[in-house]
Amino acid sequence: MTKPIAHIVAEHLTIWNSPAGEERSRSIASTYSDDVLVAEADAVYHGHEGAEKAIDALQAAMPGMRLELDGPIQTAQDLSTYSWTLGPAGGAPVATGRDVITVQDGVVKSVYVLIDAPQQ
Repeated sequence: MTKPIAHIVAEHLTIWNSPAGEERSRSIASTYSDDVLVAEADAVYHGHEGAEKAIDALQAAMPGMRLELDGPIQTAQDLSTYSWTLGPAGGAPVATGRDVITVQDGVVKSVYVLIDAPQQ
């Protein structure tokens, strides 16, 4: 049975909020395909090791921040998208954006991270 997309997105966001370690590595292995692609504006990561590096880079650049779902998940076939906020727990967001993910066979195959431009 395939996991509902809401469950997969929740697992994905939990992973990105988790500290490095065995538990996060196990979650990555069960949530992402072996050859997962994580694509950001300035970087591209491949595989489970790449996902770990992408998460570590975000957490190093923005310590103490949490990603939270911000609105509905929209899905068409194997592609889903949703908005997120990044900020301190219980505080105002310091960044907002959107992920576009593809899911195949119940695991995330790709993650494209789009960060909103700051309001002027």
